[in-house]
Amino acid sequence: MNGLKVNLHITETCNYRCRHCFAHFDKRTDLPLKSWLAIIDNFKSSKIVSAINFAGGEPVFYRGFNELLRYAKESSFEVSLISNGSLLLDEKFFPAENFIYLSTLGISVDSLNENILLKLGRCDAKHNVLSENKLCELINTAKRINPSIKIKFNTVISQLNLHEHLTQIEQKIHIDRWKFLKVKAFDDNNFSNLDILVTDDEFSYFINRNKRSEGPAILEKSTARSYIVIDNQGNLLDNYNEQYEIVGNLLHESFAEVFSRYQFDRELYESRYIQTASEDRSF
Repeated sequence: MNGLKVNLHITETCNYRCRHCFAHFDKRTDLPLKSWLAIIDNFKSSKIVSAINFAGGEPVFYRGFNELLRYAKESSFEVSLISNGSLLLDEKFFPAENFIYLSTLGISVDSLNENILLKLGRCDAKHNVLSENKLCELINTAKRINPSIKIKFNTVISQLNLHEHLTQIEQKIHIDRWKFLKVKAFDDNNFSNLDILVTDDEFSYFINRNKRSEGPAILEKSTARSYIVIDNQGNLLDNYNEQYEIVGNLLHESFAEVFSRYQFDRELYESRYIQTASEDRSF
């Protein structure tokens, strides 16, 4: 890659309550739009960032998201989005023209089974889920509006979806890139997912069960110090331990200065862009 990709978790607001979600930073008040615009300018000044990925929470809930998306694109960054997909066909939250600004659309796809989705918390307050048919409609719409858009799936493997055969959906739609992640442990006073953790052998079992028919698959047992996370207060976070630690704030310091203090694992970071599921990584 030319330059770094940073992941902006611009809001913790979400209509889902996924049991495996790692975006629990305990900061409910989001930055105003002008602050995020300044942070994007900070990235541009650093000359070491080339790509911005918007994440959350569910990023489309951020009130200034449409303006922020356009600004990032107009600032010459490669722009991507990771979403639960539930609101991307709703013009109120995501105008269809937004697909034009994206080089990659990432969707979190952990199951195609409605009962499993409900157990995972991948549903809204009315228990609506992103069904297989709705997912296919979303992908087809994005490609119709932006034929060059790349489609990426993120799947977190846990005890709840361990025995599912997800890659069968490739018979219906083309997926450019698929990332498989081992569920990350959390346990505090408000949130625990220790009961759905998987072993390395179970992770390997899922991968072997879900061989892709085409395209790369990225296997991630760990994102420690290789996933550049900016929380909804503009802090660069160190995710080495279960409790996130603040490295620095991008409203008060240059990104280059803050990043120089981050014990970044570049080898692990770069491996996710070249690794395929056919390689024996002893997962």
